[in-house]
Amino acid sequence: QEVDIVVAPCRGFQSAEATLGEFVNQVLPVVTFAISEPQLSPSDQAELRQIKEKFSLPIFFLRVSEPCSDPDRDKSPLQQQLLEFLNPSIPCCIPGSSMPEKLRLLGAFSRQVLQQHLVQAATRLSEVHGRCLNIFINQAFDMQRDLQITPKRLEYTRRKESELYESLMGIANRKQEEMKEMIVETLGSMKEELLQDAASMDFRDIIIPENGEPVSSKDIKRCIQQIQELIISRLNQAVANKLISSVDYLRESFVGTLERCLKSLEESWEGSVHPARALDKPREGSVHITSNYLKQVWGVW
Repeated sequence: QEVDIVVAPCRGFQSAEATLGEFVNQVLPVVTFAISEPQLSPSDQAELRQIKEKFSLPIFFLRVSEPCSDPDRDKSPLQQQLLEFLNPSIPCCIPGSSMPEKLRLLGAFSRQVLQQHLVQAATRLSEVHGRCLNIFINQAFDMQRDLQITPKRLEYTRRKESELYESLMGIANRKQEEMKEMIVETLGSMKEELLQDAASMDFRDIIIPENGEPVSSKDIKRCIQQIQELIISRLNQAVANKLISSVDYLRESFVGTLERCLKSLEESWEGSVHPARALDKPREGSVHITSNYLKQVWGVW
């Protein structure tokens, strides 16, 4: 069952090597070479050489003798030629054996070839299984290592980040008096400019009579409110520009310190498979001067 017998055509039409190449990748071949001559011809030797070099398959050699000829029990020239030329690893022929005996040997040879294919398949399967097992062991080891190291890295990063943030807030609190003095100084330097801007200001939705008639108290409050908004806006911009340089310096200083800490941590754990997560975006600080605070400073001034 499920056995196909393929007979190679004549050499002039297609070589045995080409015929075997059409089926070798689809089936488990059992190659049989039958000969009726007492010796191998040069074309037989060339054909066998091509099959041996390209496929490296065991070959069952069968000599078909004439019915009236007497079998030679000694080593025939053909057998000696085969042993010298091919050196078969599986002895599969007995000199002078009868045809039933040859067919029995062909069955044994086929079983040996199929067992050889089975051993090769089992070897390849064992190699694949070993590789998969090695990958699984390595992945399990890496996962266990990450489970042990990653929490320590995250905890170290959180602790350093908290320390740097507290240090930054402490410095900012100590600089409050300097910030107030800077705001008062900025306000004093802009006094004349602010008065000129307020005097030439175009009020929104308020009509001021040109003949000198007095305006209502409601319009006066709205004018005062718009003047305050103008002064606060100008002060906010001027003070923010002065603070940006100092804040940028503090940000670069502390973010650089955090980056160096993380880099030192990664270098100390250089052997790990997955390095610690680097600092992607520096923590940016911002300064916001509220209008209420500026109003208080404006009232003091």
